[in-house]
Amino acid sequence: MKSSEDPIIIQGNACFVSDMHFAVPADDESRFREELLIQLFHQLSDQIQHLFLLGDIFDFWFEYQDVMPKGYFKLFNTLYDLRCKGVQIYYFTGNHDMWLQDFFPEQLGCQVFHDPRQFVINGKRCLVGHGDGVGGKQLGYRFIKSVFAFKPNQFVYSMLHPRIAFGIARFVSYKSRISHEPQEMVFRDEDEPQIRYARQVLQNDPIDLFIFAHLHLPKRYVLTDQSTYFNCGDWLTHKSYLLFSSNQAEPTLCNFNEEIDHE
Repeated sequence: MKSSEDPIIIQGNACFVSDMHFAVPADDESRFREELLIQLFHQLSDQIQHLFLLGDIFDFWFEYQDVMPKGYFKLFNTLYDLRCKGVQIYYFTGNHDMWLQDFFPEQLGCQVFHDPRQFVINGKRCLVGHGDGVGGKQLGYRFIKSVFAFKPNQFVYSMLHPRIAFGIARFVSYKSRISHEPQEMVFRDEDEPQIRYARQVLQNDPIDLFIFAHLHLPKRYVLTDQSTYFNCGDWLTHKSYLLFSSNQAEPTLCNFNEEIDHE
């Protein structure tokens, strides 16, 4: 599983955040969560040099040539301000916003990644990604994702009127969400697919830190004496994120205004 690409080497303070699922529900609650995230970005704007958006920022995202989803002007403006201050922004697409195309790189200056990518952050070799579909035994999910990722299918979907396209997407997302009970949101230690994936990667690559999302569970998990797994949780329920300062050996799990216990 050794990457064919050289790691991206960066230095400085970094923030990792994911799984906001903005537009769920499509009312004041989603807007309130967006306001809190903007507050966090304002607080960190003079402290960080790198911002990692680890996917599922939106519950659904689709770009038409001449149409884009409305309602996120404040967030876009905040990200643009961060870029103007010199903050580098890395957007890893998730399973809900995999149809990201030109808007974020061209208008907001974000680097966009669709698969896990190796970084060297403050001297630590890190594997970063959203984390969906890794670890094997997910053939059904991988098949569905491949259908969505197929360019001709995206073209056909773009022929739908935006109101119809977004209506279908919200309905499918809602049905998927209610089919998963809250008690299923449990970290399964060595049985967790992301942990299986990390173990597979470690057979070939000496990764110091695995930094993923998707599970909606803020977590630190020791893999070996030299390697640690982190999940930054979510902004939907936990308001959690990771801070990796240049003077730290590893990131710190936080939530908005208070630190999360590592245990």
